[in-house]
Amino acid sequence: MLQEINNWGDYRNKVREFDAVMEHAKAVASALFGQAAPAAHIRYGEQIFMTLLTHCISLRNLAGDANQRMPADLWGVPPMSAVARCVVEAHDAFEYVTGHDVGTAERAFRLLLWELHDQTRHLKMSAEAAPGDARAAALRADVQHRQSELEGHEYLRNLPPELQAELRRRLARGEPPAFHLSQRQRCAMSGVDADWHSAVTGQLAQYVHTLPSTVRQLASFKVETPEALRVVAMPLLFSLPFLVRTTQAVVKLMQGKVPEPPSRTARTMALWRGVAQPKRPSP
Repeated sequence: MLQEINNWGDYRNKVREFDAVMEHAKAVASALFGQAAPAAHIRYGEQIFMTLLTHCISLRNLAGDANQRMPADLWGVPPMSAVARCVVEAHDAFEYVTGHDVGTAERAFRLLLWELHDQTRHLKMSAEAAPGDARAAALRADVQHRQSELEGHEYLRNLPPELQAELRRRLARGEPPAFHLSQRQRCAMSGVDADWHSAVTGQLAQYVHTLPSTVRQLASFKVETPEALRVVAMPLLFSLPFLVRTTQAVVKLMQGKVPEPPSRTARTMALWRGVAQPKRPSP
């Protein structure tokens, strides 16, 4: 998709596609207000969707007005890339917590592990900041309770021996992961091309981190060349498939209680959803 951008008009058209999808996502978000989520994982899913959408709105604001000419430099690309990484991570969390089609036991296990990971991080930060604070003691008790519940969970006992052993080792070290599956495994369950996902996160990371090659590259780009336009568009277009997929998943969860996109936007969403799908091998 980036290779389709050769001039300012091409860039503007891609930004308009992002805007159309984002407007539909906003309409979906508005429809969620006042609706009671029937289960904890759906409530989390709605909240993660709102987080992802907020990241996309911030990203779009950073991109500036597509009707105006390109800025004189590309120094806005690193913060845009950082926000785009947040979009990817929000999508991945949504899929693990809400999106994947799993049984009741696994769903409960996933929520428990995800929450334990979060509370353990908070405990470490609290203990480092104020070791004797009463809140840290309460948090430690909560973490211990959650970990005990997780260690005795039926789903953990039925995991493959190697995976179960690794999880138990990490729990014993006080380092519970956010997810019990690898990125590649989670991509497979999501219908996302794992190699594409890795390439997207890797390219965004190049601009998030302050690296010599990136600094030199941003300083040397000539404004409004195809290469410069593609770099500016990259965070938006890398985020778009994740916005599409999460929005569609929320619509499916709500079973007709949220608006459908206009026909043109629906076609745009189908196109961008396909960008993330695994590529079929050539015959």
